[in-house]
Amino acid sequence: MAGDLVIEEGDLEVLRDRTRDLSSRLQSVTVATAGDYISSAVGGSPLAGQGRSAGETIDEAVIALTRDLDDFSQSVNDSINAYNATDNKAAVSFQQTAHGGPAMTMDDLRRMREEQ
Repeated sequence: MAGDLVIEEGDLEVLRDRTRDLSSRLQSVTVATAGDYISSAVGGSPLAGQGRSAGETIDEAVIALTRDLDDFSQSVNDSINAYNATDNKAAVSFQQTAHGGPAMTMDDLRRMREEQ
């Protein structure tokens, strides 16, 4: 049986920020240039082109990963904003009552209970 997912205040912000940070760090990773070194070391061998090709493939995967991390980070940020908007609406609705009068206080609730 799976346990409950517990998210503490600030957890989503940390997730968003760390994901953004990881994405920006990965953007500086370039492997294709290392493939050039391999190519020049092995000369005219068939491995020369394969080293460069392998590096380019890795670079493309890293670029795709950074895009996915950016998208995920933005989704987490959108979730934070949606939660905050919902939370603010709920807070406002508790301050306004349907009967048009002021919101009830704890003293009002105690008095009503005593009257029953």
